[in-house]
Amino acid sequence: MTRITDKSWRYAMGRRFEAFTDEVFQVIRWILLVGFASYLAQTYDPLIFDVTYWLLAGLLFAYLASRFLLRPEIPFLAKPATRGQRLLQTALNFMVCVVIFALVLWGVGALTQAIAEYRRAT
Repeated sequence: MTRITDKSWRYAMGRRFEAFTDEVFQVIRWILLVGFASYLAQTYDPLIFDVTYWLLAGLLFAYLASRFLLRPEIPFLAKPATRGQRLLQTALNFMVCVVIFALVLWGVGALTQAIAEYRRAT
């Protein structure tokens, strides 16, 4: 309880919370952009909407990869000492990124398809 009255501790916690909420906002913003592009690609025929969707999806993948690969990795191996262990560590983190990306695209696709079908029905 004494930590809450410490100004430097509160400041540090505030900075961490701000950084976390900023990251969450960035991911949500990217997902909304990809979702809107997906909606346009599903609703209208021009190829430009498909290209836009896949370009934005690629940028979303790059952003997610930067979160899991370029910043501190998920430590699957305790202390990877050899080059092979480091490569395995990176490959596992890359797979996590691919799985998260696939789940996000699946969710965005399902949501935008439901929205498009609803809009066509009304």
